[in-house]
Amino acid sequence: MNTLPLLRRALAPLLLLCLTLVFWTPAARAQAPAGGRLTAHVLDLYTGAPANGMRIDLLKVDGTSTTVLKSVTTNVDGRPPEGPLLVADTIKTGRYQAVVYIGDYYKRIGAKVPAGFHNRLILEFDILDPKLPHHLPFQITPFTQSASVLPG
Repeated sequence: MNTLPLLRRALAPLLLLCLTLVFWTPAARAQAPAGGRLTAHVLDLYTGAPANGMRIDLLKVDGTSTTVLKSVTTNVDGRPPEGPLLVADTIKTGRYQAVVYIGDYYKRIGAKVPAGFHNRLILEFDILDPKLPHHLPFQITPFTQSASVLPG
């Protein structure tokens, strides 16, 4: 029996905590430019590395309709290479969706995904104060996905 997938699943929460502490420290937040912006970061806990080549779409939600604001592909650091998804002059109060195409990513890297695997991770969130910085950290594996909206 191959225990590697079970081991990965068991260690994923610990790895998530360690990576979050390393990549999102108070010192890193202090070095970030001040003002309103929306940043994203995708960590692949299955491979133990940032998710390189992950597509992320940012949509603005208006009632029952959505508008694509930006579509990016992450770099080797698991971040959009162009920088923040939204900056001070483009971030507005309102409801947004971040769509992360995890199915395409895992197919591209040749990972075996379980039956019933989620192809996209959709995070819907509100920006209440566009003067504040916001961060979307995504942690993914073929078995679980985690996302949140963090200030700073």
